[in-house]
Amino acid sequence: MLWKRESPDFKGLGHGDIVTLEDVSLRLKVNGRARRISLRIDNKSGEAILSVPHVREVTQAIAFARTRLDWVRKFSAKKPKAAMFAPDMDIPYRGSTLALKSSGNMAAARFLKTNEGLILTAGGQDEAYARRVSRYLSKQALEFAQTYTEDYAQSLGYSGVKVAIFDPKGRWGSCTPSRQAIRYSWRLIMAPEPVFAYVCAHEVAHLKHPHHQPPFWAEVERIFGDYKPARQWLKTHGHSLFAYGAG
Repeated sequence: MLWKRESPDFKGLGHGDIVTLEDVSLRLKVNGRARRISLRIDNKSGEAILSVPHVREVTQAIAFARTRLDWVRKFSAKKPKAAMFAPDMDIPYRGSTLALKSSGNMAAARFLKTNEGLILTAGGQDEAYARRVSRYLSKQALEFAQTYTEDYAQSLGYSGVKVAIFDPKGRWGSCTPSRQAIRYSWRLIMAPEPVFAYVCAHEVAHLKHPHHQPPFWAEVERIFGDYKPARQWLKTHGHSLFAYGAG
């Protein structure tokens, strides 16, 4: 278990500790693989993460964090409150809005076309309802990911890539080139379709380039096109997708 504490003098801080600067709390992460000091917001937890390559750089990192406190506050003010899937809620879905409705029974989730547009209906109450919706969205995400992954993989000469859906804490996908296996966050089904497709292209490109050097980005652009708008969307709006869930 990580030792966690708030330290007003910042002496003896280590990995997992909480640093409080004015009204802002930061979690310290010591990562030997990090190339530089950085400050980011965890997509799922909403925590501000202050990363340093070595514990010797903590003082310097805190000085840097002090210059970014307004940025952290601004993000916190915009962060949507977490909401469990529930009937009569509107959620983002593939770049549009999807209305959730109750079926009034214990039925599994399914799409219905109405005069008002597409709705997602499911049975059950509270957490049971939310789980049905989450499972159904995960199924839709898997179908989307399989289609786009196969197309992009074929363009690079790969076949039989294994695709799975998961719910990571702070990443949209992961690729294991040695196993030709790729996993995607089910939450991407709530993003605009070009954004989800970009993540598919991104992970497929890792089959050939297991890094983020220029050849990798050139490959992403070759199979997807201009990826910068989709990548920026994730940086700007991606955190909002973690406001929804099954409780």
